[in-house]
Amino acid sequence: MTRGVLARTGAAVAIAVLCGRALSSYVVLSDKWPDGTVTMHLQLGSASGSLSDGSTSYGAIAESALAEWNQAMSRLRFNVVRDSTSPRGDGNGVNNVFFSTDIYGMAFDSTTLAVTTNWSRRSVRTEADVVFNASFSWDSYDGGLRRGATDFRRVALHEFGHVVGLDHPDENGQSVASIMNSHVSSTGHLTPDDLQGAAALFGVGAGDTGGTAAGSGGVTVSFPPRDESLEFRKALEAKYHDGLGRGPTSTYVDTEGDIVWTQEYLRYRVYRCTHQQAIDRVFTQINGNPAPAVCGNPVAGAVQFPPRDEPLDFRNQLEAKYHDGLGRGSTSTTVDREGDVVWTQEYLRYRVNSCGHGFAVQSVFAQIDGRPAAAVCR
Repeated sequence: MTRGVLARTGAAVAIAVLCGRALSSYVVLSDKWPDGTVTMHLQLGSASGSLSDGSTSYGAIAESALAEWNQAMSRLRFNVVRDSTSPRGDGNGVNNVFFSTDIYGMAFDSTTLAVTTNWSRRSVRTEADVVFNASFSWDSYDGGLRRGATDFRRVALHEFGHVVGLDHPDENGQSVASIMNSHVSSTGHLTPDDLQGAAALFGVGAGDTGGTAAGSGGVTVSFPPRDESLEFRKALEAKYHDGLGRGPTSTYVDTEGDIVWTQEYLRYRVYRCTHQQAIDRVFTQINGNPAPAVCGNPVAGAVQFPPRDEPLDFRNQLEAKYHDGLGRGSTSTTVDREGDVVWTQEYLRYRVNSCGHGFAVQSVFAQIDGRPAAAVCR
């Protein structure tokens, strides 16, 4: 923002350059999160005293701003780790949110209130950190702007809009009321233009009456962040090698691609896509295109997954896609394909039914060891 202007960085060569494409009035960035869950690690701490609106925690204010964006979307949801102790790092796969006097060693411009960074891979967004300039005096209040006091919530709401994938309308030839305009103003909440932009990216949310979309107005299923799913997949590799004594077999699909695309296939299945529709949508993303929409609303109650022969068929087709379509070379794994899809699906079944990462891993490994399956948490 300057006291004034809201800024976002393409800091250093490692961070992807962000460019906007005008759609109506809102402007979207060139890369995009996959549908699902984005976990924000809040590391903001407490205010030195009560702020103007009575708040004492910057983390709680940030969480309320994220909740406002959640109401605007159906296919993307922010999860929050409060007072996170995760290491801060640019490109570390963690979405850090914190105060600092610099942006990973790069000085803030004197008029910049906050910066949102961006990492992406093949036009798929993988990380966004939000850094608030600690050199400013921060407050929290609604209504018109106040001299000498920067409203933390409206700046956070703006920066989280960049995390969603929206750019500055006023810097892209548009003139419209928007929290996403580059200059801070008396606008303190999402406007119709902001809601339309979020809906264009991720479907109309429960708090937006502007229309309907597949996946909105019904059950929302939150899949785990991909770093946790990848951690499970690596632990499964170790379990098969060290615990079961399995030897290596060849595969063309690397561990990260395996877990990312299997989870994406299962997400489409949970959202009512057929087996072939889910495969087609995943392969569209592998080819570098935006993620297609889901097919409908999940069934209420415990989240249901497809019969295991269908994910196995997907995994076999993924193998062919990596070998024939992407030209990948052979690597090794100790986890056979059937075990891969069976236990990955089982891990995700626990996660989407409200179980934490540790409980899900333990429950899957207990089954591998021949013990009964624990009940899901919802």
